[in-house]
Parts: sequence; C-alpha cells; structure tokens
Amino acid sequence: MKLFIAIEVSGEMKKELNNISKALRERSCGGRFVPPENFHITLRYIGESDDLAGAASAMREACRDIRPFRLSLGSYGFFEKTGSGSRRVSLVTVEGELSELSVLYESLDSALSDQGFPRELKRFVPHVTLGRSVEHDDLVTEELKSIPLSSSVTVTGITLFESSLIKGRQVYSPLHREKF
Repeated sequence: MKLFIAIEVSGEMKKELNNISKALRERSCGGRFVPPENFHITLRYIGESDDLAGAASAMREACRDIRPFRLSLGSYGFFEKTGSGSRRVSLVTVEGELSELSVLYESLDSALSDQGFPRELKRFVPHVTLGRSVEHDDLVTEELKSIPLSSSVTVTGITLFESSLIKGRQVYSPLHREKF
C-alpha cells in the first residue's frame, strides 16, 4: 500500500483552499487538481510499504515531546518539478509556528529512520498541494497571490494515510492518528 504521514487541515482551511483552487482552474490551461477532501500538509511520503506497525511506532515516538501549535495558510505559489517531463505543482504555502513544525518533521524523519524507513533527501517545504501539471502565465500567478487567505488550525496530531486509486479517483484513507 502507498503510505504518507500528514497534518489534516481544518474545514475552514478546506473552504479557502477550494476557493483558490476554483480560481486556479478557471485561469489555467488544465492540470490534475486535488479534490477538497484530499487537502492536507504532507510531513513525509513513505511510498509502498506494508509496515503499518513501524509507521505507527515512529509517529508515536515523534509526537512524544511535541505540543500543539498553530499553522495558517500563506499564499499561492508553485514548484517547477524537473526530470522526466517537467511539470508545475501548484500550492498554497503554510505559515505560523514553523519552528514547531520543523521540530515535528525532524523528529518524524528520525523516528521513521529508526524503524527502517529511508530518510527524506529533499528539503521540507510545508505547503498544501492544489494541483499538478497546472500551466498558467505570470499574470495568473500574481492574481492568485493576491487572494487573501486567513484560516488557521491548531495542530494537535498527525495522521498516517493510505493513498489508493478507486474508480479513477485518488482517495486518501486515514489508517492511524497520533495525538500530541
């Protein structure tokens, strides 16, 4: 099964993210858009694994000394992915108590490594993905950046998800939640 660990976002955040996602869809030349029910802040992509006990144990260890903290939505942006056919990943940045988030991320990466999962090699950039292979010009970027986002969430735990393709749709199913 394909696994990842993430922070679930609030209902208010999902509404704001859905609004900016709709504006992105209207102004772009297509792409693959994330449905609102799948919005989240990825902490760690694990990939193919059946080691649910190891992942849950790592989550428990990583959360042991973490206290609740606040995160809020920042603004629209994107990554340019290179490699086999470059593509743009459209996103909304995350702001707030990022030092606390970084401690959680580092603790989780270390705990997963202790359980035999490979360490993450990429730099952690907290965000919510809106879509992949989304093409638009610089004017659209500036328009989307000007959309005000104000919602926030108090993070009180993390969730292990399974990612499955069901009837042509990506479905994220929570398998385990770990509270702080």
